[in-house]
Amino acid sequence: NEIYQKPADRSVASFLGGMNFLAWHDIKVSGTEISAEIPGFGRMVCPMPDALREAPQQAAFGIRPERLRILWDNDTGERELRGQVVDRHYYGEMTNLVVAIEGQEAPLSVVETNDFGADDIPVGSQVRLAYDRDALIAMRA
Repeated sequence: NEIYQKPADRSVASFLGGMNFLAWHDIKVSGTEISAEIPGFGRMVCPMPDALREAPQQAAFGIRPERLRILWDNDTGERELRGQVVDRHYYGEMTNLVVAIEGQEAPLSVVETNDFGADDIPVGSQVRLAYDRDALIAMRA
């Protein structure tokens, strides 16, 4: 679980499951934290992993697909962003929505259970996504 939640680098993160790698700029280090401006997300702060202490500019930032969730109607989240569904894949009880976020090079994968209606969201729909502050992962590129 620890390796899945806090992978040391991109290859470990990818090997252990889906990961949305995020474009970033303007990296800053403050004590035990690293932050970056992440298009669509704003300035994000997360714990500085040991693997980055010597070379923080070699950072990669990511968020697991299951840590993003669709917001319905009047729902709110700790953190929110907006995007457009560009593709979707139905997997029985789950749907993988592919959501383009302005400023991100690659669309994000969002995994939702179908009991909440994810399988009814058509391609082209504008959606709101929520994520928790601790969902962002910093690692070595």
